[in-house]
Amino acid sequence: MTTGSHRNVSEAQALFNPAFGAYLLASGINAAVKKANRPLPWPSVFLILPFVLPVDTRSSLPTKSTVTLTAWAHDHPRLQAAFAERAAALTGYTRASLRTAMRHNAIDITASGLVCPRSPKPASAAPGVEVADCVRAAALVGRWLAVTDPTRAFTALGVRP
Repeated sequence: MTTGSHRNVSEAQALFNPAFGAYLLASGINAAVKKANRPLPWPSVFLILPFVLPVDTRSSLPTKSTVTLTAWAHDHPRLQAAFAERAAALTGYTRASLRTAMRHNAIDITASGLVCPRSPKPASAAPGVEVADCVRAAALVGRWLAVTDPTRAFTALGVRP
């Protein structure tokens, strides 16, 4: 690969870098653990990236977690209808991101769920506005998932585990 070809890396390839996914997952898990003071149930982690990566879904998220996940799903039927397909399409990427996060000790698996042994860098330290938006969205979704039973979250979003 030539140096010039590195400049032509598509946005999708950069977005689907497992290290970036690991950072987003760690941000979501960390926010969930802080909110609920308990590990995030592992199935819930598969809902983080489908909320964060698609721009239309991410931009529809509230700025504060006072709106519940089920209320968001009710208020955004078009996005809710597409969510199951997006979640299924991102399963492999989520798994790769989880492996990357575990390999680099950003996420640990416990008997009761997922935790972050150390806090990820805050969104304000993220390089670029879009990255910071993704990190903020992951934290919001993590807080939602902290207070929403995984079965209820999957049902509200039309996703079958």
